[in-house]
Amino acid sequence: MKRTSGERAVGSRVLEGQVAGPLWSDACGWQDLALFCGDANLAFGRAMLNLDRGWSARWRATWKVGKVKRAGPVAGLNAVPLTGCVPWRGFTWRRGQYHRPGLEPVLSTGRQHAFESHREDQFIVMADFMGEAEEILSQPFLLKFEGEGGWREHIPDFLLISGRGRWLVDVRPEGRMDEDDVMKFAASSEVALALGWGYAVVTGWRALTWRNVDLLYSRRRPMQDRLGMMPRLLQTARAAQALSQPLTFRALADTCEFPALARPVILHLLWHRQLGVDLAAPFGDGSVVRVAREAVR
Repeated sequence: MKRTSGERAVGSRVLEGQVAGPLWSDACGWQDLALFCGDANLAFGRAMLNLDRGWSARWRATWKVGKVKRAGPVAGLNAVPLTGCVPWRGFTWRRGQYHRPGLEPVLSTGRQHAFESHREDQFIVMADFMGEAEEILSQPFLLKFEGEGGWREHIPDFLLISGRGRWLVDVRPEGRMDEDDVMKFAASSEVALALGWGYAVVTGWRALTWRNVDLLYSRRRPMQDRLGMMPRLLQTARAAQALSQPLTFRALADTCEFPALARPVILHLLWHRQLGVDLAAPFGDGSVVRVAREAVR
């Protein structure tokens, strides 16, 4: 748990394995779009933890179901039905506050989910766009762990539950974390690892990806298709793809009698991942659109 005088927490890094190239919206996950706190940071924080034998039975988690608080060792969290939890802290709105809390409606869960900052709101939107979230728990539990200075506490920002497993997530912009934060993130990482969950500290998003997803977000809600444009647009895109002919956003819209009406329908199909576009490139009339991989068959 000791550090040398030359050791310092460093800034965030792109997750190892991310490479430059197209990020097709129909095939990527939020992990492909996010920037993460580097492994060196978490290793630095891990050195400040007491991970002696039996630590997962000593460390405690406390969660809230309604107004009732329940607690137990972190080793038993997989047996806890966390889907009924409410946020650990209350969310308040008042004039002059510096953070921006709110409620984000999520299509994949059919409910509103709380956030405390614009960055946290972005994460919820990104998770909703991927369509994998069966549940998004804001501030799922209070973690009590042993670190430098004795017992410490941390409240992770989100627990994302899907058919592919669970992800514990903290959201912190690059350059806005100190040594104490890094220790807390490392503690959350160790808990997630012990439980077989994923863990990430999201510091931002890859260039252009948030701007593009935010554009599609404007057309995410259910819409009536009285002119029957959706099946025709998908059929046109599928035919062009079968002939290996690149089809741009504008060209696809122009195949309809009313291109101006077709554009929001295409954006709707993009949000729902029936069509795909490269999220790493500026979106515009020249953006190449493809049929989602699952819809090609």
